[in-house]
Amino acid sequence: MNLEPLMRRALALALKAEGLTEHYPMVGAVLVKGGKIISEDFFARPGEKHAEAKAIERAGRRAKGATLVLNLEPCCHWGRQPPCTNAIIQAGVKKVVAAMTDPNPLVSGRGFRRLRAAGIEVVSGVLEKESRKLNRFFIKFVTTRTPWVIVKMAATADGKSADRGRDSKWISSEAARQFTHQIRAKVQAVMVGIGTVLKDDPRLSARLPGVKHQPRPVIVDERLRIPLSAKVFNTPAFRGPIIACAKPAPRKKLAAVKKLSAQVIETAADKNGLVDLKELMKRLGEQNIARVLCEGGSHLAGALMDQGLVDEIYFFYAPKLLVDEKALPLLAGAKTRRIKDTILLRDAAIQRMGPDFVLNAFLREI
Repeated sequence: MNLEPLMRRALALALKAEGLTEHYPMVGAVLVKGGKIISEDFFARPGEKHAEAKAIERAGRRAKGATLVLNLEPCCHWGRQPPCTNAIIQAGVKKVVAAMTDPNPLVSGRGFRRLRAAGIEVVSGVLEKESRKLNRFFIKFVTTRTPWVIVKMAATADGKSADRGRDSKWISSEAARQFTHQIRAKVQAVMVGIGTVLKDDPRLSARLPGVKHQPRPVIVDERLRIPLSAKVFNTPAFRGPIIACAKPAPRKKLAAVKKLSAQVIETAADKNGLVDLKELMKRLGEQNIARVLCEGGSHLAGALMDQGLVDEIYFFYAPKLLVDEKALPLLAGAKTRRIKDTILLRDAAIQRMGPDFVLNAFLREI
């Protein structure tokens, strides 16, 4: 049996729930018998049955003697759903093919051992790299309890994100902006600095037809300068925005912001009196926020880079030249760097987006 096409089908099924699983992994499952797919399904959203349990339920008695192909090790512990290993064993599945071991400390190989102890053949490692890439946010979150951080920026071809007057509308094309909304629909939070709010007053929502998920706005605002009329207080997110400020926050403004259904996270102030970004990421993780998209500005993105908090980038380059040494760079980091200090980009890929070019790359091994 050729396992790779079946695993690619499982990965495609898993991808159907992108943006809907919150901090849980995306999982697709395919049941095969006699060389034919007899059942398949995917994990759709938190609280629902897992992919393998749904596929087995669909197959009914036909699951006995079948091979189960899925992109993640079956769980073996009780959570909001019973262990999937129980359903697999009870259904009489004879073989399980998984792409990767579940990095969750509650599983981490125990699911495979439970299946083998029941006499089920287990094969692991089929298209593992592809599976790890698909669930990269989950892998980081479940092992560090901090979110996967994506930085998205737009710039001219000579690397300028705004002119010397800080005007940035519109560097990128309409096609690039639509793609940004697609990214927003896949993350749990969209982060910007207070400068972006004061200048542009963005909603930070995913404005797409039929969108099923809206991210929470996160505003990094060390002194709580955000206007109470800001549009982020009226976004369609399930919960209100998060405003991150540095201690001590002005109490009167703090109370006013909270009245607008916003959550305020106070962190320790760093040496410059700014929000402690590492503490902020930890606090976001405590709220089960596993994917954050940072859309700027240049100084916030640079600070995240300086502190090693960025996992992935989307840089949109427009075929334009600003040619002004006082224009704002793509990333305004505070560290002094030399060529030997450059940050290595992994798995870099470039695609055309309308007239623009989009660079997508990772800053850590997947």
